[in-house]
Amino acid sequence: MLPVPNLDDRYFEQIVQEARKAIPKLMPQWTDENAHDPGITLVELMSWMTEVQQYYLNRITEKNERKFLKLLGIRLREAESAIAEVAFTGITRQKALPKGTKLMAMDQPFETAETVQLIPARLEKIIVRTDAAASDYTSSNHNAGIAYYAFGNEAKSGSKLYIGFDQALPQHTDISLACKLFDDYPVRVGRAATGTTRLTSSAQVSWKYFGAGEGESWLPVELVSDTTVQLSQSGRLVFRIPASMQPMLVHPANDRRRYWICCTLEREGYELSPKIEQLHINAVTAVQRETWSEAFVFPSSGEAGMRLEIAASLPFYGLTTVQVRNDDGDWHDWVPVMGLSSCGPQDRCYELHRDSASYTVTLVFGDGIHGQIPAAGEQRVRLIAHAAEFELDRWIGRSNGLPNQEFEVERLRSCLSEGLQLQVGRPVPGNAELIWEDWTKVDDFDHSGSEERHYVLDVANGIIRFGNNEEGLVPFAADTDNVRIIALQTGGGLRGNVKDGLISELVTNDPELLAAQVTNPFPAAGGAERESLEEAKLRVRKELHTPYRAVTGEDYEAIARSTPGVRVARVKAIPLYRPGMKDEPHSKAPAQMTVVVVPYSEAAQPRASDGFLQTVREHLQLHRLLTTELHVIPAEYIKITVHAVVVMEPHMKGETRRIVRELERLLHPLDQGNGAQGWAFGRAVYKGDIYGAISRIKGVVYVQDLWIDYEGAEARKDASGDIMIPPYGLVMSGEHEIELISKTDI
Repeated sequence: MLPVPNLDDRYFEQIVQEARKAIPKLMPQWTDENAHDPGITLVELMSWMTEVQQYYLNRITEKNERKFLKLLGIRLREAESAIAEVAFTGITRQKALPKGTKLMAMDQPFETAETVQLIPARLEKIIVRTDAAASDYTSSNHNAGIAYYAFGNEAKSGSKLYIGFDQALPQHTDISLACKLFDDYPVRVGRAATGTTRLTSSAQVSWKYFGAGEGESWLPVELVSDTTVQLSQSGRLVFRIPASMQPMLVHPANDRRRYWICCTLEREGYELSPKIEQLHINAVTAVQRETWSEAFVFPSSGEAGMRLEIAASLPFYGLTTVQVRNDDGDWHDWVPVMGLSSCGPQDRCYELHRDSASYTVTLVFGDGIHGQIPAAGEQRVRLIAHAAEFELDRWIGRSNGLPNQEFEVERLRSCLSEGLQLQVGRPVPGNAELIWEDWTKVDDFDHSGSEERHYVLDVANGIIRFGNNEEGLVPFAADTDNVRIIALQTGGGLRGNVKDGLISELVTNDPELLAAQVTNPFPAAGGAERESLEEAKLRVRKELHTPYRAVTGEDYEAIARSTPGVRVARVKAIPLYRPGMKDEPHSKAPAQMTVVVVPYSEAAQPRASDGFLQTVREHLQLHRLLTTELHVIPAEYIKITVHAVVVMEPHMKGETRRIVRELERLLHPLDQGNGAQGWAFGRAVYKGDIYGAISRIKGVVYVQDLWIDYEGAEARKDASGDIMIPPYGLVMSGEHEIELISKTDI
């Protein structure tokens, strides 16, 4: 028997005694504590009610806790699959690798997330050319853990990244180039749980290849997609070469001619100059999962001889079923035939053709004379593909028509529930054919009506539960198995977070791909176990303190720091302030909120670009109150220069640099990672701050003279010589002038 947690072990007598002991402290005028006093009677009544409440609280079950979490809008997270970027080498000729191709990392199955064209070209050379020099980073690219700047450490406009191949890239073919950027900075990229903010980059790059157009020249590639956002983040570039490539020599002069593509920085704007860890050709995303059955839905044009195509591994290699939906929303299984010429006008038949060159499966339907034409409409045709070894397991069982039916399926214990689809067959009197209906997975039957086709999946025990005709419809009784799975994926968990290089086996029946090698240059990440109830309760406590609606200044600052895709080093929200407003803080602008942001950067004076500001603004717009007008601006830097005459101990007379370092540490705009915090936004620079910083240094006797100069907009010096800075301002160190005098020379 499971132990029942004892939430409170106080009994009636103890509760009464604790309450009576508190009377002199809380109510000193209450002096009659005998049993006849009505107040004592109330104390005893409340003590009895407290004891009864404890009794029932101690009997809260796991089911109750799940209901309480549901009231808070919290559901237990499902297991998540790890994701890795994999690259293929050893390709002898151009070949398509279909979506869903199985890979293995020891005993862990992975699948490619999309179809990719593998090409035989090899990436042989990486050259970075800036105004200062041209450098060869080929060895850095081929060795994990060594990063190099794509456009030099300053990322000046006109800098170029050359990528050389041993042979010409094929024309009019989608070529996939994966880019992994260095990411181990002190300030992490924001990872917001909600919102759909799109990263905007102020920098702009262009991709070209050296080829034959009107003479040999650099020509633009045809860009299909770019998830790197102008090389601002790790991602993948997919492009096409419109015309033939030509070999050329880039660097050094004694090197051989290669086939090149070039990435040119056309416009500056990076907060951090992109630092590449590795570039890979023939790259694709792999997900740790195993697909046993998958459903693909197509629209129908309603035309004669309609053809539908799909390119994926499971439809090509697995067993297939084709369904067509009628106007009532029910599905009918159609019959595959070798040729439609043998079909009548009312026959539900189709042809299925497989193309081994492109792994394409084509469905051909009738013309109304030889075979029916599927009715026109969206989501009319469905192709169900499943693995041959799953043929028997996909049939869950037969419904007996009784309420609260349960079906146990062992494979569901490792199911990715979002990829599960279930169908129930409805018998037709006088017809052996079943009409199939899609059923929907729900967390529970609390909101399920008597006519709703709902079921509950218990992943922990591998059980599917149906309703009772009051909460959820009961599946139709049948003489044969009429409950089946049409889509199922298994996987997920921490075991999928494999180390780099472990995804090394390609599972395929294609002899041309057997010689190909596959690897994951970096570890897989993102795999997580199914959340337990205790973990969910801990997450609730954390999320209750996480702002999702921007109301106060602290809310704006916390949400700005979590902006996806950017590194926000510092942020300051200024309520009731509009940019350009004078006489702050005496003047107030109602319903205005100004947010000042500073990006993380390796520069001494980090300044947010227009793209950075737009990204933060779009993210905050999702969370602000409707009546608030939002402004996101960069910080204004005020350069502070200190002039001081300092009296020192004789043996410390030559320690000018120590004083300068202390002033630079004090007058720094960013947090410095060693416990030293950056200068507060809008805080005036007082002479007392400088006196204190210098006086703390060992060997300083006293500061004899001190004055401060400044450079920067909106700052001013008051009558006492202190520097007043605007509310959106930060300070930075200038060239300090320090004169040291030995106390013996005075």
